[in-house]
Amino acid sequence: MNAADAPAPNGPGDLAGTAPDTTVIQPISGWPTLGLRELWRHRELVLVFASRDVRVRYKQRAVGMGWVILQPLLTMAIFSVLFGRMMKVPSNGVPYPLFALCGLVAWTYFVHGTTKSTIILANNRDLLTKVRFPRLALPFGTLVGGLVDFAIGFGLLVVALAWFGVTPGWNLVTLPLAVGLLLVTTLTSSLWLSATNVRYRDVENALPFFSQLLLFLSPIAYPATMIPDSWRWLYAVNPMSTVISFFRFALLGDDAAVHPAWIVSVIVALLGCWTGILYFRRQEDRFADAV
Repeated sequence: MNAADAPAPNGPGDLAGTAPDTTVIQPISGWPTLGLRELWRHRELVLVFASRDVRVRYKQRAVGMGWVILQPLLTMAIFSVLFGRMMKVPSNGVPYPLFALCGLVAWTYFVHGTTKSTIILANNRDLLTKVRFPRLALPFGTLVGGLVDFAIGFGLLVVALAWFGVTPGWNLVTLPLAVGLLLVTTLTSSLWLSATNVRYRDVENALPFFSQLLLFLSPIAYPATMIPDSWRWLYAVNPMSTVISFFRFALLGDDAAVHPAWIVSVIVALLGCWTGILYFRRQEDRFADAV
């Protein structure tokens, strides 16, 4: 049989003797699934990212974890002088320093988690371009790592409760609801902002301003009861308003802090989290090209 009679090779693999393995990565068409099952299979990776975040945060710092205690204490002192003494802001029968600290512990976790998650994708370009893993692990890892700071701040709050002689009552059983809503709210903002910041870096530049604005739109320095009842439903569109009110209800027995509008905050947080995961998953195939 001459060369003209030989069968033509089917492709490059026949010329090399073996067919190469081919992996085809296609972008998600339509709206993706939540991907939580895959994230659960990679839960150890989430813990690795969380551990790395904690180590980096306190590496080569003189104050170290002491800053986690100093920051809310200093802010509490400023609020106590400015709002408690000078402006005579009411605190619903609770010592104002304790009133402010209760809100600050929840707020600090939210704003730090949101800030770090916003830049987490942009700061991990090598991982996004070279390693295949569920991208959700990055913001989830940041929020899990932030629980270390939250636990320290909460411990400080427990000491403050004992110092002022305030003992939580039956309301304490609602604390898991307050913590859960805090986590969902922080995750919601983290997912939306981190995915958007990959394409529009102005997000991370504008975030400090909007964080300060949201600080005063949340009942940290003042009680939510100062908001007119007719405005409480609109006020509750900010889930952090209900998060802080729930913390005060659970730990300080502040019954006046809870308003029926809390259901609005829960709906906004859950809906925002669900759509945030879908939006993040929709954008994740573009992360490697955009960072």
